[in-house]
Amino acid sequence: MSSVQKIEAAIERLDVRQQIQLLHDLPAKLKISPDDLASLKNAESAFGFWDNPDDAIYDER
Repeated sequence: MSSVQKIEAAIERLDVRQQIQLLHDLPAKLKISPDDLASLKNAESAFGFWDNPDDAIYDER
């Protein structure tokens, strides 16, 4: 099992509260700059058109 697989398995074992805390802390742990994180958050809305019933089948993959 690779290190990434071990990390994924550990995350899956966390309860929801712990997963939310990890999601909050993760950008700093991954050394993502605040500017880059803000850019990513701003870009999310550009992909909203994919959130529709016609493309729902692709969400399952």
